[in-house]
Amino acid sequence: MAVEKNPFEKIEKVNTDVKEMTQDLPGVDVNVNPEQEEDMAVDVDPSTGEISVDLNEDSGTVLASMKDFYGNLAEYMDEDTLTDLSTTVLDNFKADQESRQEWEQTFERGFDLLGLKLQETTEPFEGACTATHPLIIENAVKFQSKAAQELFPSKGPVKTQILGDSTPEKEQQAKRVKDYMNYQLTEEMPEYFDETERLLFHLPLIGTAIKKVYYDETLGRPISEFIPIDQFHVSNLVPDLRRADRYTHVIYRSSNDLKKDINAAMYRDVEVGEPEQEERGMITAKAEQVMGLSAYDEQPYDTTHVLLEQHLYLDLPEPFNSPTGEAWPYIVTVDKTSKQILSIRRNWNDGDPRYVKREHFVSYKFVPGFGFYGLGLIHFLGNLTMSATAAMRALIDAGQFANLPGGFKARGVRVVGDNSPIMPGEFRDVESTGIDLNKSIVPLPYKEPSQVLYQMLGFLATAGQKFADTTEQVVSDATNYGPVGTTLALLEASGKFFSAIHKRLHKSQRDEFKILARINNEFLPTAYPYDIIGQSAEVFKQDFDGRIDVLPVSDPNIPSNSHRLAQAQLMLQLASQSPPGTFNMPEVNKAVLAAANVDNPERFMNAPQQAIQQDPLADIMSATRGQPIKAFPGQDHNAHIAVKTAYLQDPLNGANPIMKQVEPILMANVREHMVLRFQEQMG
Repeated sequence: MAVEKNPFEKIEKVNTDVKEMTQDLPGVDVNVNPEQEEDMAVDVDPSTGEISVDLNEDSGTVLASMKDFYGNLAEYMDEDTLTDLSTTVLDNFKADQESRQEWEQTFERGFDLLGLKLQETTEPFEGACTATHPLIIENAVKFQSKAAQELFPSKGPVKTQILGDSTPEKEQQAKRVKDYMNYQLTEEMPEYFDETERLLFHLPLIGTAIKKVYYDETLGRPISEFIPIDQFHVSNLVPDLRRADRYTHVIYRSSNDLKKDINAAMYRDVEVGEPEQEERGMITAKAEQVMGLSAYDEQPYDTTHVLLEQHLYLDLPEPFNSPTGEAWPYIVTVDKTSKQILSIRRNWNDGDPRYVKREHFVSYKFVPGFGFYGLGLIHFLGNLTMSATAAMRALIDAGQFANLPGGFKARGVRVVGDNSPIMPGEFRDVESTGIDLNKSIVPLPYKEPSQVLYQMLGFLATAGQKFADTTEQVVSDATNYGPVGTTLALLEASGKFFSAIHKRLHKSQRDEFKILARINNEFLPTAYPYDIIGQSAEVFKQDFDGRIDVLPVSDPNIPSNSHRLAQAQLMLQLASQSPPGTFNMPEVNKAVLAAANVDNPERFMNAPQQAIQQDPLADIMSATRGQPIKAFPGQDHNAHIAVKTAYLQDPLNGANPIMKQVEPILMANVREHMVLRFQEQMG
């Protein structure tokens, strides 16, 4: 599992043989040689946390490693302060965890309705039907497929737009940003597509999904990671992450990975003990149970360190406290088992006078609920799926009883052999005492599957499908002869539910790209060359200066290819029925091909040709070959008008239905000659 590498952790420690301080400061743990007290003076800047140590004349002035704005402040705090902060973080996490226990329990029963696990049962009888109606899982997979196609097209998910006045310089900058970020998300960040697909599967089921975007110092590149909801805890009372006072990311780290982080100065080197049995979240544990998966039962495969990375507001003690007494945003990481604080880092931009919290997480919502957590298909279709499942099982069990009936037989009647069902065409001997066999064997009155129940099952399935997505039904019911506008209206009306969700996805993905652009601005070198298919390209650090807005390539108003293609067909139909020259037909045809997902549609279209001055018959021949014709000043306009009009009126030539496509071109040319003739006469 990828893990957070704080995107502002570039720490340059200052090595010195002299102790930094001569006396204990509140909230700072220092060990000082008393003999050096009279040779030192300590000056602490409370706003930045910068500590300057004035040594004797020979030693000069040095700055402690706290001068790094995004450095680990826990290195310079005393243990009592760290213990109090650790208690605060753990109490906050426990409160947020307990506040949503009932919400998590909803998914324990909901995951059973997905029907992903094959099972047998003896209740109410052995061999009873255990099938689950696929209403929820079918719509979840359909949503994942549609959303992935829109959010991650083959050419890349990013497009750009210029903020402010457009200049050639900004246009080149926008192209560089677009090309590089598409290359970055498709080539340099191979996990992006997989993590996005995982998110799009969890989102329709649970209703809320979290993405984390950060810079990984180990890999030397940004990471976009999907965070399961049981590894992210936030109070349901907050509307969004920007206004949340705190939220916690639960990070699982092996002993080896934790040592790497400590050696990289990401965390302070403290004793955290041995890793313990991995704690599985309730939702993850239930999902694994449904899939038939389980963790290893023996050490050391299932042991891990559990770290709590909490983003919260703190008013730290001196010398880190706010001069105004306000709480500022920080990121505190605590080892859950040992309760040791591993790091405390500032979470606002250096020099920001408003101390605005930096965002590293993006929340995706299926349907916004009554608080932070959204609503998913388990909430909307859970009860409906339970009813449909019960009806389907009853129909199957009724058919099984009707095909293999049972009943009673008189005590004195014995069937030779066992009581296994009789195969077709088989006759068995019966030992009877002379009693009428019809009276000795009485079958139970099993009924055929109920037609009313069958219709009810169809109603339940249709109702659930109509709620989730009715676009397929509209397409299947439509005919090839229906007007394009009517089909487009039906698609829009049927896809309103997904269209609204698609707009939310578009907005969340835009927030994710903005975080990625900010990371590029902070960590890219001044010039970064890279190679793509067929060419070499280059992007610059200053390209991500905020003048170019980064957007998803998806259109929030067109949620599917069917909408896009129907819109293109409407445009083509309107252009075909309009007078020649009203529409730019090459561009219209190019838009239709693009809507049909045809790559590089320009290669199918002829390069535009310039009309040349010709005689009337040559103009007619050019028009029949699809070449442009035009009226020029100084031509014999009367001859052009007479010849072309005669050609159009000739039933064997221009008036022939075969030449119908040439007629509007020649008529437009005749009108041009008439206007030029009048202009020259007036001149």
